[in-house]
Amino acid sequence: MFDYLPTEDRDPSLDLARCFFSDHGQDLADAAARLGGACGNARVVSCALQIKTACRMNHRIRRDLVALHRLLSLEDVGDPACLETELFGALHPANPQVETICVLTDMLSNLLTQIDSSLASRAYSEGEGNSAAA
Repeated sequence: MFDYLPTEDRDPSLDLARCFFSDHGQDLADAAARLGGACGNARVVSCALQIKTACRMNHRIRRDLVALHRLLSLEDVGDPACLETELFGALHPANPQVETICVLTDMLSNLLTQIDSSLASRAYSEGEGNSAAA
């Protein structure tokens, strides 16, 4: 009936990702499609589905979030063999989507930083638990 997880079992980094996708998923999909074509859009959909069904943040989700950040950050633009270069070249700087892409890039960067902090904290806590058990 309800998807209830006890608070102590919830993964804060996964909750952050879920909130981000809930609030900005459509804009993220639009931006990814604009800069990465159908593959960019598919990565957003795939990542959203993984986030929805996961119990904990995992390396695959984080890897996909990093790939989306690379796409929005234009890291592959400039390579003439990349679709991203062609799609970016067709985007006019005055297009309102440019500002949305910039804001999403910053928010995704912040999300990745928060996830990394949460994962480091979780690893430390799990290490403390292992030390206490020994």
